Amino acid sequence: MDKLLSSSWFVKIIAFLLALMMYTIVTMETQEEAANRSIFSKMYTESETIQDVQIRPYFDDDKYVLTDLPPSVDLTLTGSSRLITKATKVDKEFEVYIDLTNMKPGNKRVKVQVQGLPDGVKAKINPDYVDVILHNKVTKQMNVNVDLKNTRKLPDGYTAGDIEFSPKTVNVTGPEGMINQISFITGFVDVGEADEPIQTKVPLRAYNQQGDIIDVQINPGVVDVSVPIKKPKKTVPISIGTKGDLEEGLTLQSITSDPSEITLTGTTSSLDKFDSFKEISIDLSKIKKDTTLTVDVPVPDGIDSVSVKEVTVNVNVEKTDVGTETEAETEADQEQETTRTFNDVPLTLLGVNNEKQATILDPADGVVDVTVKGKKSVLDSLKKSDLQGIVDVSTLEQGTHEVKIDWKNPGDVELAGTVQEASVEIQTETSSQ
Repeated sequence: MDKLLSSSWFVKIIAFLLALMMYTIVTMETQEEAANRSIFSKMYTESETIQDVQIRPYFDDDKYVLTDLPPSVDLTLTGSSRLITKATKVDKEFEVYIDLTNMKPGNKRVKVQVQGLPDGVKAKINPDYVDVILHNKVTKQMNVNVDLKNTRKLPDGYTAGDIEFSPKTVNVTGPEGMINQISFITGFVDVGEADEPIQTKVPLRAYNQQGDIIDVQINPGVVDVSVPIKKPKKTVPISIGTKGDLEEGLTLQSITSDPSEITLTGTTSSLDKFDSFKEISIDLSKIKKDTTLTVDVPVPDGIDSVSVKEVTVNVNVEKTDVGTETEAETEADQEQETTRTFNDVPLTLLGVNNEKQATILDPADGVVDVTVKGKKSVLDSLKKSDLQGIVDVSTLEQGTHEVKIDWKNPGDVELAGTVQEASVEIQTETSSQ
């Protein structure tokens, strides 16, 4: 036995057998683990469907335009839940695409593919083919137009001015066939109920002759637009008022203004209050001779602006001898024709009773500035109460009417440029109940 143990061949044989036994044991454990992993993998394989996955097209977009591409496809992934979660929730690196990089223009049926998924995850795409059209890309410079809408909804009396916009031209890019169909490039500004100037940006759209929108790229896609909104205006005569008295020995001959009319800007309700402009007054106590004055024009309450900032007022007077005026006046002076203005002469309604009421809408407050023409001697003695404007409503029914004013004035004077009609609203007892 001692000889056997001391033999080198015996030792080598024993070592070989030990090594063979250890290899067999390790190999059996590895196969068992692989089998276990295979069973585990099969037990936890699952599928997940992702809907509405966008398709990314690859093509030469410097030369071509792609149309008819479906917006999305459904993608079903199969594999372990860990890998699917990694692909969809962690990495998010996969994409669905079609490849047209080496294709020429025309109708194409292209396979939908997916890339960027982890190993061990399989994909099924529905649909797996799509039909698209590849077009030659064309860019054309075209003029731009901007139109207004809802102009009828502007507040009463307001109007929209001329539109200003920039730029005037844009570059339109798209398939050659679509570009050739474009009739105009337009943006729309909504001015409904606007009472102030509009400054805004307006998107542009391309339209064919039938008014249908054509889906092309417009650069720039918006224009800067300015729309002035003009407030109501009204032009009325200027009526110069007076205060104080001329000194003894002077007689007022006339007061005129240049210009004789003024334009007011404001709301319709504010303008309705003005039939004449009576905001300017001259102090007669400071007048010593024929005088020309430059007078600032005030802006009345409720009015936004007036057309002039100042007016020229001409005051003409005549000297008379103190205490002997009556005797000094010659017959020629007495016969001289002149004019005189009476402010705020009230109108008289005729034909109203308990069953019929009337309201004068225009002129405002039912008063009129009356200018009369006649001999100086007659006008000097004429009083406001000598002038009477009759508005006869006795035959009128309920509603608003334009009625002729029947002026009752002395026979030796005549009216000059005085209002001849009044706007009257009739209300009956029945209508008011």
